[in-house]
Amino acid sequence: METTLSTRGGRTVGQQLAHVIWNRNQKIQLADKEAFSKLPDIQREHGHDRGMLRKGFELTAAAIADIIRNSAGNDGKVKGFKRGIVPLVGYLIAHDAHHRGHILLTLKQAGVKFNANTKMMLWAWNRI
Repeated sequence: METTLSTRGGRTVGQQLAHVIWNRNQKIQLADKEAFSKLPDIQREHGHDRGMLRKGFELTAAAIADIIRNSAGNDGKVKGFKRGIVPLVGYLIAHDAHHRGHILLTLKQAGVKFNANTKMMLWAWNRI
C-alpha cells in the first residue's frame, strides 16, 4: 500500500486507491446527495487503511449501481450530468481503469510479485 515510484511526493498505491474512491464520491454527490451523505469521506491520507478502502469501494459501487438503476427509469437522465448515464458510466470506468493500470505498473516496476491465483483474480469478472 505504501509503494510508489515517485521521487516528488506522488501518490502511493494506497493513495491511488483512496483517490479513486474520492473521485467516485464527487460524481455521486452530484447525482444523489442523499446517497453521498452515507458515504465515508476518504481522503489521500486514508490510503494505508485497507478496511476503509474496502468499505469505500463497496459503498460507492452500491451507490453507483443505484444511480444506474434509477436512471433506467428516467430515460437515462442523471441529476448533475447533462448527457446522462452513458457518459457518466464511461467516465467512471475510464478513471478506475487508468488508476488500476497505474497501480499495477507501479507494483510491477517496484518488483512486487503476484502469485498466479492473484494475477487471475484481477480478471475474474464472473467472481465480482
